[in-house]
Amino acid sequence: MCWGYNDAGQLGNSTSGGYSSVPVAVEGVSGVTAIAAGGDHTCALPTTGTVMCWGYNDAGQLGNGTFTDSLVPVAVKGLSGVTAIAAGYEDTCALLTTGTVKCLGLNGYCQLGNGPSPGTSRVPVTVKGLSGATAITVGDGDTTCARLSTGTAKCWGYNANGLLGTGTFANSSVPLAIKGLSGATAIATGDDSTCARLSTGTVKCWGLNSQGQLGNGTTTDSHVPVAVTGL
Repeated sequence: MCWGYNDAGQLGNSTSGGYSSVPVAVEGVSGVTAIAAGGDHTCALPTTGTVMCWGYNDAGQLGNGTFTDSLVPVAVKGLSGVTAIAAGYEDTCALLTTGTVKCLGLNGYCQLGNGPSPGTSRVPVTVKGLSGATAITVGDGDTTCARLSTGTAKCWGYNANGLLGTGTFANSSVPLAIKGLSGATAIATGDDSTCARLSTGTVKCWGLNSQGQLGNGTTTDSHVPVAVTGL
């Protein structure tokens, strides 16, 4: 069930326009084990290991081979064995049982991770050079990250504020290791900053810090992970 804004049919109930202040049933999908809400599109992961998406589709983020919005769930083409999903502003990613990741949608900063081919993709493409992934996160700032089984993490895409955590401000079209990060058990990417929870129960963040979002008592950006103070 979904609620909120519905200008592009992202509630999935065959309607568009306005909003709903109470939950409404999404049509045509069942056995759902996970959901992900992006900028104006929504996706669900059924027990079948496939993915269904609905809503805005200007960059192909629904993954059904078109750029046409959908008011009800449509199947993402060529995806099976999916264990987790993540949705960004206009892109979508899926984690597979093989530990690999596939992404689709907007690729203006190569956030799909399939090499230097900016643009869009209406179907899933494989993220290059990534294996052993156990979790994925897609930010609104055109950056994607994955936690690996080794407790490390890799990010790719936009990096103007250092939110790839690589020690540079250069964008990357393929996954790069986050510097000095180990023991990561969870990862989350926002608009211009990224954070990881560590096995010690502490948290480290990196990227934009103009409003103190890194939590280290400063407002200075960081292109490598810094510890959140007092957590």
